[in-house]
Order: sequence, then C-alpha cells, then structure tokens
Amino acid sequence: MKEVPRQTTSLPYDALLKAAKDIGLRRLEAAVLRFPSAKSNYAVCSATLEADSGVIYRETATVVPASSSGTAQATALDSACVKAKALVLEAFTGIKCKPTEPTSEPAQTGKCIAAMPTGAASTSAPIPLEPCAECGALLTQGNVDFSMKLFKRPLCVACQINTAASN
Repeated sequence: MKEVPRQTTSLPYDALLKAAKDIGLRRLEAAVLRFPSAKSNYAVCSATLEADSGVIYRETATVVPASSSGTAQATALDSACVKAKALVLEAFTGIKCKPTEPTSEPAQTGKCIAAMPTGAASTSAPIPLEPCAECGALLTQGNVDFSMKLFKRPLCVACQINTAASN
C-alpha cells in the first residue's frame, strides 16, 4: 500500500479519489438521507468509505437549495452527496478537496460543487464516540457534530430523521 504524504494543499475531487485509491480505498458509497421538500428545504446525504485495512469512515453533509424549483433541489441533493463523499475522502487521506464554483446543472463527474469548510473541521473518527440520546446507538464524530448543530443533542441518523419529521 502506497503512502500519500499529508499535505496542506487541496486537490480536485478526481485527484483526491485517485489518491485515496492509491492508499487503500476499498469502497466509497453515498446514501440520501433527506430529499429537499417544501417542509424541510435541505438535502442530506451520508458517505461511507471502507479502507483495505477494514477501517470505516462516515461523514454527513447538508446543502440548502438555491430555490424551491425541482432543478435547484436536484442540484442540492447531488451537491450534498458529493460534499459528503469529499468530506470522507478528506478524513481518509488528510488532503483537502478543492471546491469548484457552483453551477446550475447537477454534477455529472463528481466534482466538488458545495463549498468545503474553511475552518478547523473535525474528521470522522473510525471508532464510535458517544451514544444517541434517543436510542443509545454509538455515534461517530460526524454524527455528533451534525446532530448537535441541528437538534442540539447527539442523535443517530434514524433518530434525526424521526425528530425532523415530527417537528
């Protein structure tokens, strides 16, 4: 397995994906957790990365559509999935994904559309950190950070969806 030196520079999404493959990316998947709608106007996606070593990384990303049009909602959904994949690739490689300018078209090649955080972002720990306040499931740092921002308590993805649907 090749070692990629930790860098402070950023790479385009395609180069970041290649770097991850070079150091042992086994599997990268994205799942839609929330479709934007009139009631909850944001898209949420989760990405899971499995390394050859068996370590699992998970990150979640949220994007608000620019408008309530179907095209804007589709773009937001696509952007949330790409952003989640970029975040998990960043956590795995230690290299930042270079953001690109947003477009009105959904991403066809997997470029980073949504702006990446510029501050000190917490990376997803491969081990659980604390339990869900509702069901007790163990959470990663990404789950905790996301749910604390939106719900003011640590919640797993399923409990986040249930809590949001009941509001």
